[in-house]
Amino acid sequence: MEKFTEDLLRVFSSPTRCTIIELMNKGYDHPEDLAKKLEMTRQGIDKHLLELHDWGLVERNAIFPPDGRPKIIYELTKQCRQLVNTFDKIGERYLDTMISRADTEMENLDIKLAEGKLSEEIYEKKVEEVKKRWKYDRLKNEKD
Repeated sequence: MEKFTEDLLRVFSSPTRCTIIELMNKGYDHPEDLAKKLEMTRQGIDKHLLELHDWGLVERNAIFPPDGRPKIIYELTKQCRQLVNTFDKIGERYLDTMISRADTEMENLDIKLAEGKLSEEIYEKKVEEVKKRWKYDRLKNEKD
């Protein structure tokens, strides 16, 4: 894997940064509002926003309310939205692949059972092993 890709995946490996991106995907937000929503300190949010900003995933803007000081807000860049969309498509394709592989393994077990090469007890045990290995029920729920 390329170093740049590895570093980019590290940025997205943070559950907090992913939640910030998810919240900001609904529009722009102020760091103080994000801190309240995530039950974090403002400094913690600022650290994550700086990382996202340095990667070109968010941009800063100021809004000027008529009755107060300017307020700094953050919003996702077009590139970030495209990247998240690409990640979602890759994830969906991989999910389909994992489900397909698990289905194939279980179909092979069905064939072996029908041919009498497996007892029902062994068949059920192996089906459970496949489901556990592939986290099959979770995969199917993700798909639905």
